[in-house]
Formats: sequence, structure tokens, C-alpha cells
Amino acid sequence: MKAINSINGIPLHYARLTSHPYGTRGKQRNFSVDSNFLNILKDAFDEVFEHCPLGKPEVMTTAGIFVDKPGQHGSGRAFDLDAIFWSNTSLVTLNFVHQKELYLGIESFLRKHFGIVLNHLYPNHADHWHIDTSVNVDYNESSKSETLYVQMVLKFIYGKEIIVDGLWGRQTSRVVNEVFDRLNIARPITTKVNYLQFLDITGKIAFKLSEATDSPLQLFDNLTGVVETLPIQHKNEVMQALNSFSDHSATSQWLTAFEDKHHDLESVITDVLIA
Repeated sequence: MKAINSINGIPLHYARLTSHPYGTRGKQRNFSVDSNFLNILKDAFDEVFEHCPLGKPEVMTTAGIFVDKPGQHGSGRAFDLDAIFWSNTSLVTLNFVHQKELYLGIESFLRKHFGIVLNHLYPNHADHWHIDTSVNVDYNESSKSETLYVQMVLKFIYGKEIIVDGLWGRQTSRVVNEVFDRLNIARPITTKVNYLQFLDITGKIAFKLSEATDSPLQLFDNLTGVVETLPIQHKNEVMQALNSFSDHSATSQWLTAFEDKHHDLESVITDVLIA
């Protein structure tokens, strides 16, 4: 076990205090970590930020590594990632709904190194990723966390109509086969080399798509996505107000003045596959 306050030169901060609340850059502090697990963390974050279009961040906030409780945290072999901060951009994990592409790009590369990755839609993990190496990196159809990830990228990266419930079934199997065929990946997904290839290609595609998410049109779409997550008693009222805003002649004229920077998915896939 050793004490660290950075990984690969990226400062590690804690932001779970009244003086440094969640979602801020927090304050740098020391964390205890298993030495072998630290090496895996270094390799993982090196690959994540090598491919991330935003490059190496200025700060990462973590809810903890070694924590005095049972499980992988109790031996310093688990990491809870709250947020990542670059000079002009941040990814706070609780904000997944309007940062889907960047979020899933990062998660795709994390999954190449960690057999356990619990994400935004996994119960009690909306505000952080939990990553550890307690199981091998592969795809298991009975794994809720792995199936949630696969369904999330099928829906939010590849644009497929699919239920995201963490349950492997005929619909998920069929859509996975469709996407694997398009990506020229051999089947099944449960073969490790195929799964790793899927993670790598998907991470690159997600990162490419994330570069087009800051236009006013995309930000408006993101706002609509956030509204969709509201409880039904509030969603309809807010959606009606949002529609009134967007349908107003002056607003509509203003929005159409902006160029739609959406990447064409098919072009992105082709670019990634031939790179």
C-alpha cells in the first residue's frame, strides 16, 4: 500500500465536503492504494486520455480508493471516479444525461482494464464510476453492469432503439449482432478478443461524436434529454414550457441560424475503422 495524490501527473482531489462539495474541483489530498492496482490505474488513464479529444485533464476528483470497509475498497484495489476537469470543460458523472458521448467514450476504455465498472445507471452509482479488478475483463451475459453498458452504447452511441434495463435478451442480442456486423467484429461478444475490440472501437467513435455536442442545437437536445428524466408530474409541465419556447417564431429563427454540427454516424464509423 502506498500514498498518492496524483496519477500520471494528474492531481487527485476530494470533493465530498461542505467546504468542497460534489461537482467542484475540491481539494488535493493523499489516498492510499495497492501498488499493483495503481499500475493498472496508470495504464488505464494513460489510454483514456491518449484517445480523449480533450487530452490530459488538470484534475480528477475521487470519492475514495482505500476505504475502511469490506470489499475491494478495503484493500485499496478499487477507485471511485466522481469527475474530470480540463481547462475549459468538465465531466461530472452525475451529468451523464447531457454528456453521454464523452462519458461513454471514457467508460469504454476503462472497461478494457477493469472487470468491474459500475456506472451512472447502476443502482447507487449515478454520481461516480466504481472500478475494480475483482473479476476478469470479459463479457458475461448475466452481468447487469456489463449489459447496462452495452445497451447504453447501442442506444446513445449507435442510435439503436433498445430498452436499457441491464437484462440480456433477444432484443439486445439481435442489436449487438447488427452493430458487430457493421463494425466488422467477429461474434460472439462473450469471446474476450471480440469484446475488447468492441470496447476500443466504441470508445473512439464516442469520443469523435463528443466533439460535436457543444452547438446550441445539441445543447437544446441535451436539455430535452434532461427533461425526459424528470418525474411524470413535472415532466409534462416543463416539456410544454420548453416546446413553447422552441416553437416561438423568434426562437425558431434563432435556432435555425446555427449550423448543426452533428457528426454523421456512418462517416464516423468508417473513419474509425480505416484509421
